Amino acid sequence: MRSVLISVAALIISLAILLAGNSLQFVLLALRAETAGFSLTVIGAMTTAYYLGYGFGTLQAPNFVDRVGHIRAFAALSSIISVLVLAHGLWANPYFWIALRFIAGLCFAGLATVSDSWLNAKSTREVRGQVLAIASIAAIGGYAVGPLFASLGSVDGLHLFVTASILMSVALVPVTLTRFSAPYVSGQGTGVERYSLIRLFRETPFGVTGCFVTGLIQGGFLGLSAVIAGRMGLSDERVPMFVTGALIAGAIAQYPLGWISDRIDRRVVVGAAVLALGLSAFAVSVLFGLTGGTLPVILFAMAVGGIAAMPLYAIVIAHVNDRLTETSIVPAAATLILSFSIGSAVAGPIASYSIQAHGPGGYYLFMSVALIGFGIFALWRRSQRAAPEASEDGSGVIAATPALVPMDSEFDENQMWFDFDQEGESDSAG
Repeated sequence: MRSVLISVAALIISLAILLAGNSLQFVLLALRAETAGFSLTVIGAMTTAYYLGYGFGTLQAPNFVDRVGHIRAFAALSSIISVLVLAHGLWANPYFWIALRFIAGLCFAGLATVSDSWLNAKSTREVRGQVLAIASIAAIGGYAVGPLFASLGSVDGLHLFVTASILMSVALVPVTLTRFSAPYVSGQGTGVERYSLIRLFRETPFGVTGCFVTGLIQGGFLGLSAVIAGRMGLSDERVPMFVTGALIAGAIAQYPLGWISDRIDRRVVVGAAVLALGLSAFAVSVLFGLTGGTLPVILFAMAVGGIAAMPLYAIVIAHVNDRLTETSIVPAAATLILSFSIGSAVAGPIASYSIQAHGPGGYYLFMSVALIGFGIFALWRRSQRAAPEASEDGSGVIAATPALVPMDSEFDENQMWFDFDQEGESDSAG
């Protein structure tokens, strides 16, 4: 376990720093868009563009990483993202920002592919759950810390955009300086077997639907949580605290839910959790209508939003891994990310319209409908099909975001080996 963690420590550190910059960017763009007079429709379109780019990126990212390698892919994509952050600060134009968010989504799809394959290739089956748990905690930590940087300057200037860019640039350092090799790649970028959404839905309806709904909730919350907090009456200084508090609540709930799902049918755990969260979200929307943004209601809304957005994705993915054969898990992972991305893209316009029509409580009404509907579907699927048998090693799976999708594979002894002589001969022959 220790040797595996050491071999991926650089990636985990880089990922945490990168996600800190990304979460700061989510908060900053939402606040800056509001001060610039962007409508909620435009802000929702920005979220949609990001996840559309993410979805399109999943189609080509595996081949891209296979061609250039993990370290170079991480470095190149992180550099582009760092430039995109600065570009936002140079020109506050809605169409320009929507285009930038689409490109950012493409890049983050590649980064998700890098981290997915790297973490899983370096982990053996016996310790994979623990490694992913630690990486997931680091990822949520990055998400939680990032918004706090928003208190360092005004959203109207370039200062915070530079801060986010610095974080994303610094994230390059651990990965590019690591002394441990990245997983083996062919260097050819050859085609990868793919699952269509229809094929995967036939094999695991709960998995595909679950990824779509968790994308709907997580994409809407991460993209609009700063707007929601602002509409609650929080100042620009307190908005980041709301976002960070929500993410911490999600991190706290993640391990207990994952632990329980390792012991009973995951669909029952998800179904019970989303029904409880759906009813809680409905209560938040009613309380906002009756009392407005009182402190207890805001704290309640913060906890419900974070718990609904972050930990459920892990259990859905774990259920899919239980169902699929070992050779199918890797190609199916990209399709699951695509389903998540579609849900996240759809969330933007729906959530922004709900907020515009009903205030901050409108988002929780939207969340309530999605969660309760999925909860009913999860329990119905439980009645239609028996749960898979538990894995022999009993390891749990924790993944907060698609950047940590578990792709179960055996440890490859050749992943630390590179045939430099053969590569040189090939180059000279060409």
